[in-house]
Amino acid sequence: MFKRDLDELFRLFNRLIKDKSIEDVPGLNQGMMKQFEFFFSNYENMKDQLSSQLQGQFGEPVKEMVRALIQQLKQEVGDDGFPEEIKDEEEAVIEDEIKKIEGKTEREKIDELLKSPGLTEDQVNELLDRRSNL
Repeated sequence: MFKRDLDELFRLFNRLIKDKSIEDVPGLNQGMMKQFEFFFSNYENMKDQLSSQLQGQFGEPVKEMVRALIQQLKQEVGDDGFPEEIKDEEEAVIEDEIKKIEGKTEREKIDELLKSPGLTEDQVNELLDRRSNL
């Protein structure tokens, strides 16, 4: 989930800087713009490592900040992004699957689910996020 939120944040921010001129974005100057462009060009190569590092070092406060930034950017660019219903549905499916497994710790349940074939990338990421938060 956190990795997906970071992807959404970067997608929205990238759209913002492509759709608007620097003058239209308060607090952004040419130097910052060049740094962001460099970062975005390398984001795909380092996104897995980055999400793990941010989550590991800062935990919940960073997750909340990322969610708040996503909402702010959605308003700014007029984008609904990833449909919330899909996120909620995937999380509910995972929650149901975890509840079905009895007699094991939360970590053991997650490990068992991670071995299941047919999981989507988002489901795997959600399970890994949950496991890392234990």
